[in-house]
Amino acid sequence: MKIGIVGAMAQEVEILQGLMQNKQVKQLATCTIYEGKIGQHDVALLQSGIGKSAAAMGTTALILTCQPDCIINTGSAGGLNPQLNIGDIIISDQVCYHDADVTAFGYAKGQLPACPEKFSADQKLIDAVTAAVTEQGQNAVIGLVCSGDQFINGEDAIARIRQDFPTVAAVEMEAAAIAHICYAFKVPFVVIRAISDVADKQSHMSFDEFLPIAVKHSSKIVLATLEKLVN
Repeated sequence: MKIGIVGAMAQEVEILQGLMQNKQVKQLATCTIYEGKIGQHDVALLQSGIGKSAAAMGTTALILTCQPDCIINTGSAGGLNPQLNIGDIIISDQVCYHDADVTAFGYAKGQLPACPEKFSADQKLIDAVTAAVTEQGQNAVIGLVCSGDQFINGEDAIARIRQDFPTVAAVEMEAAAIAHICYAFKVPFVVIRAISDVADKQSHMSFDEFLPIAVKHSSKIVLATLEKLVN
C-alpha cells in the first residue's frame, strides 16, 4: 500500500520526513514531495504550501506522480468543538469549504458546482485513526472540518462559521481543497490534525506557541495509523 501524506508547512512534515528511509525528493513548482518508506509502507509525503490553491495544486501533483492508494492530511487546526483542547486530535468525517457561496444558484453553503455538499472521509481510514488514538491514549473528536483562505482569530469569524456550519469541529486552510481533489480522482482520504489554537482573538499567538505540540501529536497519530493500515 502506498500512502500519500499532505502537510502545508515544513514544520508539519518534518517529523515524518525525518523518519523516512530511502528518501528521494522531487520539487514540483512550489511543492516538495518526499518519497520513501516509513515502516512497511511506501510513503509519498507532500509539503504543499499554505492555502487552498497550494493544497489543490500539490495534491494533484502527488496523485499524478506518485499514485497513492489513499491520502492523509496532517498538521494543525483551530478547535471549535468545546471538547478539543491544545494538542487534541481532530479526525474528519466530513470536510467542506467555509468560504464558498453559490447559494444563489441553489447550492448549500460551502458547496461548489459538481461537488457534494460535503466531502466524506473514507470510513476504513477513520476506523484506523480511531484505533490509533485509542491505542495512544490521545483525546480526539471525529467531526466536520471547515476550510478557507483565512486564519480564524476572532469571535465574528467564528460566529459566521458556526451559523453556516453548526456542527463544525475545527477550521484550517487546506483540507477541503485536498478532499476536493481526492473526490475528483476517487482517492480515499482522511484528515488527522492536532489543535494548535482555539480560533479566538489570541489564536495567532497561541498558534506560534503551540504549533510544535500540534505537530508532535499529529505526527504521532499518523505514524500509529500507518501501523493499522495493511495491504
